[in-house]
Amino acid sequence: MASRFRRLLLSTAAAVLSLGMTACMAAGPAHVGELQGDGPYQQFIVKYRDGSAPASQEASVKARLDRTAGSSGLKSGARAVRLEHKLRLSVAADVFRADRPLSKAEAQKLMQAFAADPDVEYIEIDGIVTTMPVGTGEIR
Repeated sequence: MASRFRRLLLSTAAAVLSLGMTACMAAGPAHVGELQGDGPYQQFIVKYRDGSAPASQEASVKARLDRTAGSSGLKSGARAVRLEHKLRLSVAADVFRADRPLSKAEAQKLMQAFAADPDVEYIEIDGIVTTMPVGTGEIR
């Protein structure tokens, strides 16, 4: 009985995750709907399309970050916001961090600058993912 319940629970969780991933993928390359409140936002995940230079060469990611930061129009004093490459994830996406916290409007502007790049599959904020304990009946 417990084994059957566990299988049902796992298949339900997989279906929910699948629907969530589909919704994110259908949302377009810039997942600006994830921006809640005014911020601050500082860390993002960008996934470059398979076969693009940044997807296959980590060295070209830094150049792309610099170019996109400059074209975003975001300024910190007299200079453009700087983006630092933090790491490459196992799903071939890259985590980067802005040199200062960004407001919701600034984060949206930066994400749209990335989305304008034809090599970008998607960009999203690097946020905390939480799970709901089984049986609580709450939806978060």
